[in-house]
Amino acid sequence: MSSNVKTAIVTGSSSGIGKAIAERLLHQGYRVVLNYSANDERAAVALARCQQISPHVVMVKADVSNAEAVSGLMQRAIHEFGSLDVLINNAARVVDRPLLEMSEQDWDSVIDVNLKGAFLCSQQAARQMLSQDQGGVILNIGASTGIRGRRNGVNTCASKAGLMVMTHCLALELGPKIRVNTIVPGLTLTGETEQRFGLADPATRRAREEQIPLGRLGQPDDVADAVMLLLSDESRFISGQKIVVDGGQYMW
Repeated sequence: MSSNVKTAIVTGSSSGIGKAIAERLLHQGYRVVLNYSANDERAAVALARCQQISPHVVMVKADVSNAEAVSGLMQRAIHEFGSLDVLINNAARVVDRPLLEMSEQDWDSVIDVNLKGAFLCSQQAARQMLSQDQGGVILNIGASTGIRGRRNGVNTCASKAGLMVMTHCLALELGPKIRVNTIVPGLTLTGETEQRFGLADPATRRAREEQIPLGRLGQPDDVADAVMLLLSDESRFISGQKIVVDGGQYMW
C-alpha cells in the first residue's frame, strides 16, 4: 500500500455519527480503526459493514475514559497500519436528568467519556503524530448544546463546552504539526436521538424541523462531509475553530 495512505481512529464508531464518519473515511481510502466500549453485537455489525467497503479496517474495544485502554487503542492502530494521522474524538455518553436529580455517578460517567476520554486520546495520539514527519489532525465532535445549553443535560452540556475550549488549548500547543478543530452538529437523526427526542413521531419531528432554516434534521453524512472538509488540504490553514453543522438553527 502507498506510504501516503493515512490512518484514522474514530472513537465511538459502531453506530450513528461515528459510524458514518468511519465509512466515509474508508470510501476515501483511509485505513480506519473503529472503536466501541460495550455493545459487542452492534460493533460486529458495524465492522462487517465497513469490511464491505475496504479491507483496511479493524475494530478495537476500548473504554476511552481509561488511560490503559486508550494506550492499547493507539498501539493497535500503529501496529496494524504503521502510522496515526487522524483522530476523531466522537465517543460520547448521554445520561439526562434534571439538575436536582442528577447523581454524582451521572455526572462522572458523562464527563469521563466526553471530556476526559477526548483528553486521553488526544494526548496519546499527539505523541505519535508529533513523531511523524507529516504530523496529523485531531477533530473533536461537539454538540450545539455545548454552546447553548438545555434542560436536563448539565453534564453533557458542560462536557461539550469543555471540549470546545480544550480544542483551543490543543491547537495552541500542538501547532504547527497538528491541526485541531471542533465540529458542532445540531440535532442529527440517529437511533439514539430518535429515541431520546421522540423523533419517530411525525408531529414531533415536524416541529423540530420547523425550527431549522434549511428545513430538515441533520443526517450523520452531513457531519461526515464536514470531517472530510476539515481533513482536506483546502483546510490547511484552519485550526482552533468550531464548524457548526446545524442547518442554520443557531447562528453563533
